[in-house]
Amino acid sequence: MFNKKPRRNFRQRKGDSSDEDEQKNGEGDDLGKTQVTADSIKPSKSSQIKSDSSGAEDVVEDSGPFAVTRSPHSKENKDGRNKINVLSFSDDKGSDGGDSGSDDQEREDNNLWEEQQIGKGVKRHPGEQSPSGSEGSGSVRISSSRRKQRVNIPESLPPVSLSMVKKRITRKLCDLREVHRAHEADLRRMEVDMDSSRTSLENLEDSSADRQLRFYRATTAYVQNLVECLREKVVEINSVEVDMHTLLSEQAEELLSRRRKAVQLESSRLQQLSYATVPHCEGDSGESVNEKQNKFEPGEEDCGSLPADSELSTEEEAELQKGRAEILSRSQGVFCDVNEDFWVVKKVLSRFDEWRGAFSESYHSAYISLCLPKLLNPLIRLQLLGWNPLQAAGEDFEALPWYSAVETFCHGLGYQEAEHTDRKTLPAIIEKTLLPKIQGIVELVWDPLSSRQSVCLSELCRRLQDDYSLFEGEQSKAVKVFLEAVSGRLGSSVDNEIFIPHYPKKFLDDKSSPQRRFRDQQFWTAVKLLGNVGQWDGLIPEHALKELMLDKLLNCYLMMTLLNETQSQDSVHKCKNVAACFPQSWFKDVSSCPSQLKSFSDHLLQTAHSVYKQQPDHPNTRAVVSDVLTVLGSIKAWDKVSTISDKYHYKDLVS
Repeated sequence: MFNKKPRRNFRQRKGDSSDEDEQKNGEGDDLGKTQVTADSIKPSKSSQIKSDSSGAEDVVEDSGPFAVTRSPHSKENKDGRNKINVLSFSDDKGSDGGDSGSDDQEREDNNLWEEQQIGKGVKRHPGEQSPSGSEGSGSVRISSSRRKQRVNIPESLPPVSLSMVKKRITRKLCDLREVHRAHEADLRRMEVDMDSSRTSLENLEDSSADRQLRFYRATTAYVQNLVECLREKVVEINSVEVDMHTLLSEQAEELLSRRRKAVQLESSRLQQLSYATVPHCEGDSGESVNEKQNKFEPGEEDCGSLPADSELSTEEEAELQKGRAEILSRSQGVFCDVNEDFWVVKKVLSRFDEWRGAFSESYHSAYISLCLPKLLNPLIRLQLLGWNPLQAAGEDFEALPWYSAVETFCHGLGYQEAEHTDRKTLPAIIEKTLLPKIQGIVELVWDPLSSRQSVCLSELCRRLQDDYSLFEGEQSKAVKVFLEAVSGRLGSSVDNEIFIPHYPKKFLDDKSSPQRRFRDQQFWTAVKLLGNVGQWDGLIPEHALKELMLDKLLNCYLMMTLLNETQSQDSVHKCKNVAACFPQSWFKDVSSCPSQLKSFSDHLLQTAHSVYKQQPDHPNTRAVVSDVLTVLGSIKAWDKVSTISDKYHYKDLVS
């Protein structure tokens, strides 16, 4: 109802249009009607005036969707008002139903109205006017012509053959098949996801999931409490450990300072004695040295011997044991207020063993074997508090409770060693807990001049190498730091402990003189240290060991005494003891003497010449030369052996 009356109003305005307007538009009746219709429906509240060719004006009053057109030539009523020719809305249906009610006209009007609405939607460029202007009409005509051009059908089409149709159909079929295969792959993937989801759902619905959840919650709470407990107690553990190391280091420093002071005092006294002008001072000083040092028994000065280790006095040993017992008593009260499940190594490992047995996959996924060494470190250190690796008579670390618990956890309870990763837990604990403990003892307590301590320490390290392969292959950071500490301690002892004095020849030729006795004492101290350093063969790198033993001890200290020795038999005896300190591994698979031993081998050759020239027919000459050949053969100095045997006809000794 509301759509028809605007079109009737449009026809009324069309009847009043002049022929000049139709000719001016040049686009036929349709385009002219489109322009007029656009003007009539324009949403404006003001009145619009349209001029025709004859000068007449039609006034169009537009008020929203309702428009009224007035003609200036219409007659006025008695009240002076203009007569309304055409109304947009009228209830009188009979006024326009007789002459303009045909369906064709309405269809034409409908098409014109639609084109006018489409023209409104055309985007206007800058400078274009409203649809009521000439430019708006031009845009409508251009858009209409473009639409006509787009729908033009060409007169001739390219020929289509059966093969072309077949190729297109085949190509389309291939595309569809490819799409079908992709869909099938997606379907299979979705089926797999559905099966996995269904399995997960079934596992979650199983009652064991609840038990697993409860176990994980309990384990999480236990581990959190354990870590919190150890975080508090590690402060006390560190305190008692520092006290124990301090006690032992003070005793070691006391022995070291006492020995150094004794050597310094004796050296000063003999230095004054050697250059003193008072003759009787020599006898007094010699008696003092014999009484104070008491290192050689009668007759021992001819063959020489290694000095004894420095030991604590009875009172000092008792005081040391008292302080040690007090510290151990304090350590027993560290976990007095803690449940045994949180500090007994066996019970702690039992919780993780339960986890490994019940849920092995999650246990290994959590890398528990890598966490246990750090977790058990404070507990094991507390048990190692009274263990001293420098004492052979002390308790072995393998006899402590923590070791048996860890060993059972790693290799016991029916688990095969090759089937789980916990077999590396014990070596890791040895490396990260036991080795730092030994390193602290080395740096603070160990005396490299003590043969007993050096033998105990080196044998312990060889045991760790044989049983746990700590020093083989690629060494870890902890092992490298430990070996550096050992090398540094040995080097410090060589630099600070070795002192061999030199005196005038008249004192050294007299075996009973205090100068000769003191020099020999210091020489054998250096030989003792040489042997203690040789204990570390196979543990310390060979180049570092040769630097300490050959470059420093032998060539810098011992060779000076050997070259100044006037008695050939004493020199050979000392050379035999020196050569006995060299590791045999140095001379395996080698055909010549090491370059660092050239001076040593030359001295032996010169000693053999001297002995044979001085006493060629003496019964002891052959024995002395035989010892020289033995020492030269042990260090692979075969050229020197050949020289002696060929010159003095001792080939039978070589064979």
